[in-house]
Amino acid sequence: MELILKENVAHLGFKDEIVDVKDGYGRNYLIPKGKAILATSSAKKVLAENLKQKAFKEKALIDEANKLAKKIEKLEIKVKTKVGPDGKLFGSISNIDISNSLAENKIELEKESISIPGRTLKRVGKYEVTVRVHREVSAELAFEIEPDEESIKLMAAAKSKKAKKSKSPEEATAEGEAAAKEEVKEEKPKKEVAAKEEVTEKKPKKKATEKKAQAKKATAKKATAKKAPAKKAPAKKTAVKK
Repeated sequence: MELILKENVAHLGFKDEIVDVKDGYGRNYLIPKGKAILATSSAKKVLAENLKQKAFKEKALIDEANKLAKKIEKLEIKVKTKVGPDGKLFGSISNIDISNSLAENKIELEKESISIPGRTLKRVGKYEVTVRVHREVSAELAFEIEPDEESIKLMAAAKSKKAKKSKSPEEATAEGEAAAKEEVKEEKPKKEVAAKEEVTEKKPKKKATEKKAQAKKATAKKATAKKAPAKKAPAKKTAVKK
């Protein structure tokens, strides 16, 4: 059945818009709640007359809506949330979250104006949603769902753990051998340095010992020289005069 909406209705349409709905939805909900009236020929004529009177104002509203749509399409929104190691969200992202993200960019829109495929999103990734800013103007908003800082750390730890488990015995042995070689390489320079230091320490000790030995020899020679008796000079023969 055809109805003329008297106010904006989520996931259906805007005020003064003609919509097709199921009979039960129209007769049991929309009409009794005063949200819509039957779109009879007379009601449509009245609507057309009203829209003509509003045409000038409507044009200004459409121009503003187009500007807003362009602004929305230029946005780069990132929604950070808690994510499990497998990339699944703890919970889901809905049109409420997108509405809040738009509000952070100083764009106030009702959550009902945002249409998400499947109503909710449950994995990280890039998505697009339709944002209806006017009954004649819509915008496609691109955004990305990302893990928060805590989730990034948990995902990295899980990935590292999984990589270690997936290594074959041959790879593990090769890594062990490589590590052992590195240790040997590191120990060799240390041993060489230690040996050089030991030789350097021994040299001064040897020199000191040699000097002491030479000093002792010199002292012994002097002592021997003092003890030895002085040789007597041979007596001169005196000539006998005849």
